[in-house]
Amino acid sequence: MEKNIPVREVRKFLSPRKNIDVMRVYYCYQIGSTFTNLGLMESQIITAMTTCDRIKVTKALQDDVPFWDQIVQRHSHLDSSTLGNLVTILSKHKIAAADLAYLRWVTAKRNFFIHRFFGHYAWPGDLSEAAIRVLCRRLRYLEYVFARAGNRIHKIFSRAGLVEYMDLGEDGALIANVGSLEGEDAWLKELVVAEVRRHARSRR
Repeated sequence: MEKNIPVREVRKFLSPRKNIDVMRVYYCYQIGSTFTNLGLMESQIITAMTTCDRIKVTKALQDDVPFWDQIVQRHSHLDSSTLGNLVTILSKHKIAAADLAYLRWVTAKRNFFIHRFFGHYAWPGDLSEAAIRVLCRRLRYLEYVFARAGNRIHKIFSRAGLVEYMDLGEDGALIANVGSLEGEDAWLKELVVAEVRRHARSRR
């Protein structure tokens, strides 16, 4: 089996297939795309919690632990927990009620996708073209939910006073621990903002 498959070979493979077979391939793609966005969302939440000094790990994960100096250890600990447990930790950090309800709603969508999506035998080979279209719409909706939640997490933290969030418009945003760019380090803010803008514009 070839490790690298050229695009032309993929097109050649799909060209003689029936419409239902092409739809089944697309359905598998959409499952993978939704799962990828779920993984990215969870990674974004874990990273945001790891780098936020004001978030303390409590019994929501295991017995009380001291603050870790090593960011790698902190990340590893959070990474080993479920999304539900992460939200439980956040519930102890003055997250707004509406934001907390939103995160719990996202967690419910995540649990549905992971544990119950295939509960009604939504397997590619068993579905009609019409059924695949319906399920793809559901998958795209979940994909949007996960992508949006990952992008919102720092704004949720900002509203709770956990981080400082500076919106740079189309250039992105600057997120920092509260007070980290003040006093003797205030000069760093302008430097970091300029670098963020430069990097964003270089990628357009």
